[in-house]
Amino acid sequence: MPRAKYQEDQRRAAYPPEPEQKMVCRTEDDWAAYPDSVYESQYQEDEAEAAPYAPIMPGRNGGWAHGGSPRKPKHTALWAFIALICVALLSLMGYAIASMYEAYVPFRQKVNIVNQGTFAQGVLVDNIHIGGMNRAQAEAALATQDVSGVNRLNITLQVDGYTWVITPNELPFERNIQSVLDTAYAIGRQGTAETVASSMTPFEYRYAHLYHTVTNAAYLYTQVTYDRVRVRELVGIIENNINRQAVDAQVASFDFSTRTFTFTQDQAGAILDGESLYQQIIAALDRQDYSAVIYASSTPVMPSVTRVELMNSFSLVSSYTTDTTSDANRNNNVDLACRAIMGTVLMPGDTFSFNGATGQRTTEKGYLPAAAIAGGTTVDEVGGGVCQVSSTLFNAAVKADMTILQRYPHAWPSNYVDKGRDATVNWPNLDFTFRNDKTTPVFIVAYYQQRKCTVEIYGASLGPGVSIDLSSRVIDTVYPPEEPLYEQNPQLPPGTVQEKKKARIGYEVDTFKIYYSNGVEVKRELLCTSTYKMIQQVLEFN
Repeated sequence: MPRAKYQEDQRRAAYPPEPEQKMVCRTEDDWAAYPDSVYESQYQEDEAEAAPYAPIMPGRNGGWAHGGSPRKPKHTALWAFIALICVALLSLMGYAIASMYEAYVPFRQKVNIVNQGTFAQGVLVDNIHIGGMNRAQAEAALATQDVSGVNRLNITLQVDGYTWVITPNELPFERNIQSVLDTAYAIGRQGTAETVASSMTPFEYRYAHLYHTVTNAAYLYTQVTYDRVRVRELVGIIENNINRQAVDAQVASFDFSTRTFTFTQDQAGAILDGESLYQQIIAALDRQDYSAVIYASSTPVMPSVTRVELMNSFSLVSSYTTDTTSDANRNNNVDLACRAIMGTVLMPGDTFSFNGATGQRTTEKGYLPAAAIAGGTTVDEVGGGVCQVSSTLFNAAVKADMTILQRYPHAWPSNYVDKGRDATVNWPNLDFTFRNDKTTPVFIVAYYQQRKCTVEIYGASLGPGVSIDLSSRVIDTVYPPEEPLYEQNPQLPPGTVQEKKKARIGYEVDTFKIYYSNGVEVKRELLCTSTYKMIQQVLEFN
């Protein structure tokens, strides 16, 4: 029920109209018919009021007369006139009320139209007439309409032989039904700047606006939008399935006994231009081509290392051999040290430690006493001779282009390598270490055979025709004094003289790392400087 009508009904119920008061005009006969007592009472009041001092005499028929003769009432004409006036007023009031009611009915109709809770007649949304509908009915009517075919969204993407389909489940569309209905509902319910300047009241303007839509329909249209961020996400999913890194071939294994390699198979990668695919999808959606078929392909990414390349490049990189002595114990120790480092694999970035590979040289491991340098003299110690293995490995590692980290020269030059090309070790303080800074692994083969110690390093070649070698140059020589140094040793038998230290020449030696290309030197760099101190001969006596 419209609010204004409801209020009016409430007012009528609360304040009902008073009963109509009718005025009765009486004739002379009516007055004569009333009882005398009534007439006399009224007459006496009138006479008393008009002439209070006049004598009162009894009248005829038991009445009273003033001045001796009875009279009829003086107000008969007055009451008649009043009655006529009342009738006229009542007639005018009835006419006025009837006229007002006749004008009120269409006003109430206008009020009901303006205050209705439905959309105005003549309002169409997406060509659907929603006039007379409430909000829920209008929403239901519009929801059934597929105004732009979005419910038929079925975009097919063909990428590298794979198929993806974009449907409303993957890309929900949004239709601005609510905001358009808000606009539609406002028709006839709000004023404009025009109403301020016109003579129309806001109520009249609203009604005129509503009436106008009946003959001049208002057409509104919804818009369909989609989330571009969601399209980006869908393209990202496709990229994750298509994009892949190239897989380089790698060394699968190395047979140390046969010196042969096996390799994994390389795999090409792929990369999809996601931005281009995104733009194609957006273009199809914007032109409402909801059944488009979009083709795209990735760009191949070739591996940097193929299996064929490894097969052609992995082989023996460097080798170095030194001759041992006839000392059986010493050769035993050389053989054990070679076996300890045999089969070592250094991956890119790995560091090799000689002491780490062999551990402490002990009799439990099979090492025997043999000649070794200690305190500037030669003594027998367990594991003597293993420095020949570390020195041989040093030369092979340099020739394989390994990065030398720790290397120490002996107290004096060794017999099995040139000056500046030895590498002494001693558990646990002196160690020989190097690092593989290549991008491919290297494999170390070491063995003792027929009084020879050999170390081979296998891996990727240094390059076509490239090789490395070492060269040493003595830059200083220091000779010991000709006279020996005598030291008394009470432990010796009286009259005994024996040599404690042998006289040795001191050297300062620079060792160079030289690069060759097809046998021609192309670069030389200083690798290390070795200092062999001069040793004066020492004789003990007693």
